[in-house]
Amino acid sequence: MNTSHTFALLALLLAPVVSTAQTTNTTSTTVIVNGDTTVTNETTTVTRSRRSGVTINLSRNRASRAAQRFSKDFGIYLGVNNYSGSAPAGFDVRPGASRFVALSWRRNILLTNPAVSGKTKLQLGIGPEIAWNNFVLDGNLRFTNDNDPFSSAKPQGIRVVADSRDLKKSKLTVCQFNVPVVLNIAFKSGLTLGVGAYAGIRLDSYTKVKPEGGDPTRDHGPYALNNVRWGLTTELGWRNEARLFVRYEPSNLFRDGQGPNLNAWAVGVRL
Repeated sequence: MNTSHTFALLALLLAPVVSTAQTTNTTSTTVIVNGDTTVTNETTTVTRSRRSGVTINLSRNRASRAAQRFSKDFGIYLGVNNYSGSAPAGFDVRPGASRFVALSWRRNILLTNPAVSGKTKLQLGIGPEIAWNNFVLDGNLRFTNDNDPFSSAKPQGIRVVADSRDLKKSKLTVCQFNVPVVLNIAFKSGLTLGVGAYAGIRLDSYTKVKPEGGDPTRDHGPYALNNVRWGLTTELGWRNEARLFVRYEPSNLFRDGQGPNLNAWAVGVRL
């Protein structure tokens, strides 16, 4: 077989073989959830046939899409608190001076498809928080533990007594560790609504009395407070701006038989 016949035979055998070219494209995707903007990169590898021109999608970086479902944020709750129920005489608090403060660390999980834009988004938020309820009495009154010196069987309770001094401030502070679970709904209009519940345990409680012209005194104690409390919460906001919140605790603030039946509530803003 001569040389020309050999090359002709090789060309005939290699004709069905199609050469391919592989390209890698990186695209950027922007997702907005509850006003928070997340930009992620997706890498797509394609193989293009030179003969047919058909493009086949071989792989996609799914990790970037999964990362869009998780986010975290830190929030500060500032507001006023009070309690509802049948408060005995002297338990009335000063509404403007009785403040609520909480520090919140929240992990958010997107429940809807992050690739679909222009739709209502559902997001579940869960995380710990430290909260302080401050109940400031009106007038020259102060909280005290009520002990019966003649009966060791009587549990320690709480009551309000008059102080002989002119008091500038007299309050009961309760520090609590909470775990809220909040379902957030982000509408297409930008309005966000959160509804949920929380449960927590008491970390500390104390009374603080500051007389006019004198030094404040602080006394730590249980003050007949329930060690475990739970409540309901709702939040209303616009995109990633500050949100208004309302909290209400169906659980009793004080232990049964050791204090009045009062339910704590708070309203304010989450920054």
